[in-house]
Amino acid sequence: MSELEEVSFWPGSADGSYSRVGGAMHKEVSCRKRTVVVIAVVVCILFIIGISIPAGMLQHLKNKEEVKELPVSTDKPATTSPKSSTAQPSPSPHSPKWSSQRLPRTIYVSEYNIKLTMKDLNHKNHIPYNGTVDILVHVANSTDLIVLHAFNINISKVEILLHSSPTDSILSGYETYDELQQLQISLKKPLDMGSNFTLQISFDATLREDLHGFYRSVYTSPLDDEKAMAVTQFEATHARKAFPCFDEPDFKARFKLTITRPSHCHTLFNSPHNKTVDEGSGLETDTFEYSPEMSSYLVAIVVSELKHTQPLLIQSTLNASQSIKITLYGRENQLSQLEFAKNVTAEVIKVFEQFFQVAYPLPKLDIVAIPDFENGAMENWGLITFRESALLYDPTLSSTNQQQWVTEVVAHELAHQWFGNYVTMKWWNEVWLNEGFATFVGEMIGTKTFAENQGYDWPVEENFLLSVTSAARVDSLHSSHALSRSAGSVESPSVIDSMFDSISYTKGAAILRMLDSFVTRNVTQTALQDYLNSHSYGNAEASDLWAYFDKASGLSISEMMDSWTKTPGLPLISAVVEEGHVTVSQRPFFLCQTCNSSSEEEERTWDVPLQYFYKNKEVNKTDRFYLNATKESNIMQDVDWIKLNADWTGFYLVNNTDIDLVDLELMSDVDVANMLHNSLQLIREGSLSSQSFISTLKRAMATEQPGYLTTYMVLQSWWFILNIFDQNYDSYNEVSGAAYVWLNVSNMDVSYGALSNMAVTDRELLVSKLKMALSIDHDRVVEDNPEFHNLTVLWRRSIEETNFSYEGIIHRDIAREVGKCSFLTDEGGMWSLLWKEYSDATVPSWETDLEVILTSAKDITLLLRMLDNCLNEEKIKQDKTISIISLITGQRRGRAVGWDFMRTNWDFLYDRHKTQISRLVSASTSTFSSHQRLQEMDEFFEKNKVGGDERAVSQAREIVLSNIFFMENRSGDILNSILK
Repeated sequence: MSELEEVSFWPGSADGSYSRVGGAMHKEVSCRKRTVVVIAVVVCILFIIGISIPAGMLQHLKNKEEVKELPVSTDKPATTSPKSSTAQPSPSPHSPKWSSQRLPRTIYVSEYNIKLTMKDLNHKNHIPYNGTVDILVHVANSTDLIVLHAFNINISKVEILLHSSPTDSILSGYETYDELQQLQISLKKPLDMGSNFTLQISFDATLREDLHGFYRSVYTSPLDDEKAMAVTQFEATHARKAFPCFDEPDFKARFKLTITRPSHCHTLFNSPHNKTVDEGSGLETDTFEYSPEMSSYLVAIVVSELKHTQPLLIQSTLNASQSIKITLYGRENQLSQLEFAKNVTAEVIKVFEQFFQVAYPLPKLDIVAIPDFENGAMENWGLITFRESALLYDPTLSSTNQQQWVTEVVAHELAHQWFGNYVTMKWWNEVWLNEGFATFVGEMIGTKTFAENQGYDWPVEENFLLSVTSAARVDSLHSSHALSRSAGSVESPSVIDSMFDSISYTKGAAILRMLDSFVTRNVTQTALQDYLNSHSYGNAEASDLWAYFDKASGLSISEMMDSWTKTPGLPLISAVVEEGHVTVSQRPFFLCQTCNSSSEEEERTWDVPLQYFYKNKEVNKTDRFYLNATKESNIMQDVDWIKLNADWTGFYLVNNTDIDLVDLELMSDVDVANMLHNSLQLIREGSLSSQSFISTLKRAMATEQPGYLTTYMVLQSWWFILNIFDQNYDSYNEVSGAAYVWLNVSNMDVSYGALSNMAVTDRELLVSKLKMALSIDHDRVVEDNPEFHNLTVLWRRSIEETNFSYEGIIHRDIAREVGKCSFLTDEGGMWSLLWKEYSDATVPSWETDLEVILTSAKDITLLLRMLDNCLNEEKIKQDKTISIISLITGQRRGRAVGWDFMRTNWDFLYDRHKTQISRLVSASTSTFSSHQRLQEMDEFFEKNKVGGDERAVSQAREIVLSNIFFMENRSGDILNSILK
């Protein structure tokens, strides 16, 4: 699942961090002796391919005496023909026989046959449907209780169809328990191990309105009439809201669908369509083939009138006889905007087949743009659903950022077809095995290879590193969590939902990139191929994955990676140079200086593969060293200075005590940027002086031709400073004035020709600088750059005159900032015009541009109008609400009104957006830097529910405490240092 949205700076973050804004195995192993020959062969291979691994590191990492045999799958028992027994529901509720939120492992399932009837989609609310589900069940351990999931659906009948005892009637009764979201079925006597039966359940329900489970989505057709559709979103625990099922990832089974629906609609399912039967009375019944064996959260159904593109048939790169039919669905007037995503899909499938050496296993792939969709996309096997803004691309209106964003999300969801669908994490405590891998593989393999093959000069890896800065900030909080948590600590649906965060996605991807750099890409590829082949259609845990890296590398990767997946947080590596000798040490890094650390937290250590760049009298060189779980080590001598984390391959922070001696001109763009990232975190935590921070920042700003990453990190530093000072009028004016001078607006060439001829990186930097300049003083921008002012006049003309277009005049990558400035010069005069444009928009990227523009207003009454519209779905769609509130709280004049709005309307927002509530809390509070605001937070969240997102409140509180510490202990020195 992709929870990410458009790539941009997020001024609302207290650190101005780079983010994507808008916003998912267990076998026993045995051992066998290793031989000295294996070690020798590994050493020779490493020498041949040019890996420089110091002897101490190899000694620590080599498998000591034994290596794990790799796990294999087990077959399931065969089944026989069914006979039946039935019972009616128990008349009154009582305490459940099974009280755990996890299902018992006394049975497992192999097939579902789902039959649904939905006669009408035209009702505005409460669209009913009914159905039956036949589940083929096998008894693993004798039991007299069957427990599965069902929530907010009415169970009307339960039958057990025995396969071996046709005369037995063993069903005693059944009850549902909403607090457990379970259906519990009692038997008159235990079923023996090895028994097989079909569980048949009849039920009815209504389509939901909260974008989860089986829900109703509404859109407007080109003829301006309202259309309704039924669509599913089941990850993580919402399949149980659509039909009774064993809704846990390791209860894998094949799924078959038969659905009766209005004849003016059509149905999509994970597997290919089999047949359609006309039932008369305006109804038709669709039957679909069985899906592959998969988890319930991957089941997908779409009933709609959406149209489709011309299908694209591609051949598998691994099987000449296998073809894949790719079809994209969307609104009729948006089909042309799906062509780019269709081409990306075709190319990236080929890339992944070659990389994994596993063919895409289905004969078709349907991709659907959903008008109301909470997340970026969902990887349902064979039927991927997307938010429209994450899939549609218009070459005349959409920016290059949007083009890259569509590619990233498509590649992420396609990566899931292997990581998540083909092999699935055993339980949600290791959701990073799905999401971290899809992020790493989707960006570093899928998006990067696609861009290179198509000749796009996108900064894919650089943007990935910028996203890592946000994950590092979250992971530096006491309230962060381990990538692999204990299964028992992740059981309730709300806690499961909270696992889908930047730790699981971006930290997970970052440590995989670190591992990939350490062992080399060939080893990574071999390990992943073996992992996928050995666990095909099954489930796995992180330990299973590391076993394949152990085998492929000949090193004890398991030991190293356990320290990164089972330990929360990240290390701070310090390097001290004394008389040419370098000593490195580690300690856990915590951003909040005033928060108390437990002894357990203070004792955390990691096995760190250090890569460093150093200079001595003779050479500038990059080398590597393995810092194991010890706290300190001497690594070399005769060094003038050293820069740890060369090439920014590691997920850790660095404190270089000789930072002022480091020659930035000798370092790469990525290393200078990494130093700035370290400095920004250390000044906030208190380990770095204000003078050293500003000195490093000014040195980077003065670097001759600073690179893309360096400039972005300078911008990120300035965003943090601006946001911290933005409630202090006098200080803000001084600080923003210094930032504005560096932005050099008067020398920006914003002409269409100049921007068209720029490299993508240069154009993105210009737009990002312009964005900051406009946030500081838009009037000064138009005064300092007359060419830009002229563009704002033409942009307004394009809004007011239907026959005038700025195409070929205003470059699409700068159009949003031009529009924002045009609006800010006459907010009252333009608001109604832009609101109408927004309401009528059919290009999602244009709709997003208008959201950014309208929420940039400096007039508080206009911001309040926009916020009030968030409470009315007819004005602002449900899936846009959190993004729009976040945009408003992300700008200086919107912080207070956004915070007040969130508190006033908390119950409504919480009920409608439970899974997005952590994002709302963060966006509304991340720039607070006073004790008064902290007290308001404490009082509010003490009285108001946050469900399973208590961690979101704890994280927000730590960020605010960190900001307060900075204001009280660093702001004066920072201000003085900037103005020197």
